[in-house]
Amino acid sequence: MKREICLRCGGAMGWVGQETLQKGKASWLFGNLDHLLSGALTIDLYCCSSCRRLEFYAVELPGDAGSGIAQVPCPACGQSHDLDDPKCPHCGKRLLE
Repeated sequence: MKREICLRCGGAMGWVGQETLQKGKASWLFGNLDHLLSGALTIDLYCCSSCRRLEFYAVELPGDAGSGIAQVPCPACGQSHDLDDPKCPHCGKRLLE
């Protein structure tokens, strides 16, 4: 998923890279065993050039065939975006006015 406009300030979002986040948690009884059993999640990182806000997007969720969040067209520009976006990531128009 590519975000072109920051939802906070409207600045340009730039792709920073792809990272792997380790899932699970450490406990006093099992130590880091839960980390090994939980796996990892690959994410894309985007950063706003103006306000330096970071946004994380899952590249592919385990067991997900690409369904993700429902997509709807923006009433202003017509491009598809996530149903729960407060602003259109393409044109920046507020969707919940």
